[in-house]
Amino acid sequence: MQKTQFYTIMYKKEGSSCFTEHCKIHVLYKMAFIFLAGGSFLIMNISFAKFDFSIKFLEPATVNNYPVFVLRSVLGMQLRKMCCVVSRRRVENTDNGTTENGFVKCADCMYSATCAYSKIFETIIPKENMILAGTERASHPFAFTQNSKYTFKQKTIDSFDFSITLFGEAIKYLPYIYAAFVRAGRAGVFKERAPFVITDVKCNGSSILIDEENIQTDIPGRTIAFEHDAKTKAGEVLVELNSPLRFKTNGRYTTDFTAAEFFRALHRRAKTLCTLYGDGNVENYDSNCCKVRIEERKLRWHDYSHYSARQKNAMELGGAVGSFKLSGEFSSMELFLLEVAQNCNAGKNTNFGLGQIKVWKNLQ
Repeated sequence: MQKTQFYTIMYKKEGSSCFTEHCKIHVLYKMAFIFLAGGSFLIMNISFAKFDFSIKFLEPATVNNYPVFVLRSVLGMQLRKMCCVVSRRRVENTDNGTTENGFVKCADCMYSATCAYSKIFETIIPKENMILAGTERASHPFAFTQNSKYTFKQKTIDSFDFSITLFGEAIKYLPYIYAAFVRAGRAGVFKERAPFVITDVKCNGSSILIDEENIQTDIPGRTIAFEHDAKTKAGEVLVELNSPLRFKTNGRYTTDFTAAEFFRALHRRAKTLCTLYGDGNVENYDSNCCKVRIEERKLRWHDYSHYSARQKNAMELGGAVGSFKLSGEFSSMELFLLEVAQNCNAGKNTNFGLGQIKVWKNLQ
């Protein structure tokens, strides 16, 4: 079996909605990888599907906030309206299963294990977990990216293009996400409640939009898999940060990070995604062995203001934007991390559209 043939079979099966079938394919995937790697392997993978949305406003819309923030907000609001069957039922016992406003918490809801809103926007996990010990919420199984050439200098927009990337089992919730955006378009967005319609939805360059109410749902996921190779590849990689890359170095956010610190941040993100939504057999990254350096650093700090309805206050979501060049000898892990970052975003707040990365490789 050739490697390309194996991947084609795997992609088709990843789209299965049957959990049992998914588990079987996962096992077959490992067996096939052993065969392809000659019997020895370290596996680390993440499955995902990227959906490109194009929306058109019925009239030019006045922009009063970063559009991706607004789209994320209305997606969550409409998903909750569509899916939640208990949020409007008040509970008298405030010591058990209620929030401050008296509504049932998602973590205490009997429907949370199958609810699209809970899975996508709450992402509840046990406190005793491998990734974020002590917390009950994990990184959400989606990331936004902006495709339009929008800048804050524009006061109005006629249309907007964006993508939402879904990870692992979240791919099967695409119909809910599409329906939520349809409802958001009817309700309107921004301060003036500007209505919009979805003109197209694409996956892998092909339209999956059937009509205003329907899209194709049998979408196969793509898998990025790490295959260990002791050999390094010398050369250069140009990294472009198209939205703020936000991660801490020595306890603070900065644009003055090293190549090793950059790859360490990418590894944290990949480890979280692979454990939660892919394969949990995660290989560590030893940044002390990094043989890559940053050259031609052209970075600046950029802040976006965001009002959190949950925390009831305004916050700045900022990070590094611009470009830099990586030069040196790249390990197979570092090249894998760059591919994950380019497809799944990097750093913190990726579900707000932060951490959009593009890379261009020139390797021997």
